Amino acid sequence: MANQQEQVYLEAGEWIDRLADGELDALNRHRFVRWLEKSELHRATLEKMIATWEDPTLQAAFLSAKKVSHPSRKRTLVTWGSAVAASLLAIAIIWPGYRGETVAPSPQLLTAAHEALSDGSEVQLQPTSELAVLFSDDTRYLNLKKGQGYFDVAKDRSRPFVVKVGLSSVTAVGTAFNIDRQEQRVDVVVHEGIVEVRGNADSAPLLLKAGEQLTIENGVAGPVEKVDLTQRVDWRTGWIEVEDESLNYLFERLNRYAEKPILPVDSAVGNRRVAGRFKLEETAQTLAMLGSLYNLDIADTRSGYEISRQAD
Repeated sequence: MANQQEQVYLEAGEWIDRLADGELDALNRHRFVRWLEKSELHRATLEKMIATWEDPTLQAAFLSAKKVSHPSRKRTLVTWGSAVAASLLAIAIIWPGYRGETVAPSPQLLTAAHEALSDGSEVQLQPTSELAVLFSDDTRYLNLKKGQGYFDVAKDRSRPFVVKVGLSSVTAVGTAFNIDRQEQRVDVVVHEGIVEVRGNADSAPLLLKAGEQLTIENGVAGPVEKVDLTQRVDWRTGWIEVEDESLNYLFERLNRYAEKPILPVDSAVGNRRVAGRFKLEETAQTLAMLGSLYNLDIADTRSGYEISRQAD
């Protein structure tokens, strides 16, 4: 039962991420309705998540998507009432503490630099990061909405520790790992133990052990690579070390600390490849060094740091 519930959690989290982006297109609406009607466990799990997330945009997208259904499957008031009752029963199975008269608890939304979770796990978050936490008796479910986090997971084999990151997920029982999320990319580094990584809900799981890392681009996992943890410069030290990355990659991470945004003037600037070790919290000094190394003009304006190429 626990494995089935974990899979439903992952699938429901996938739909939560899609709905959070707004209304679904026609094809995905039909897929969503088919998934929703597959079992009452699907419906109950998703509705529980939406209720606890308390996001009006998500709720509106969910209600809009539910309107699409096959005529033969339209519910009467009687069947709808039965479905509600079944949903409540499923919720009671997944969350044994649930009672019909109680209000579903909201997920814990973390933004603090260092937080101890109720299960004994610890999370360290980079500035401007957001992590939603929702624990049940069967699963420890988290959603890294943005930014970067280091997870030191308390061992509990009966409750997998699942971190959703957009389309992807990382599952552990007791280990330590780091996840860095940006718009279309996710970087995973394992510091202790083993984790299971999925590029998306339909992809085969990959096992990643201590001293290994991988990058996920648009839901597709790249090759597993070795990393020397003793030589690695970790963001928790206040530094970032890049090797053959774009300036956009570096700017995105510096922006998590900057008091005002870093703004490349044109795409050619952001696509330029860079390497080196840079201080995360000293934005002006770091940008000055980048300007010197890569012939960039740095304009400190009211709207932000505007970055352009130096004239030849």
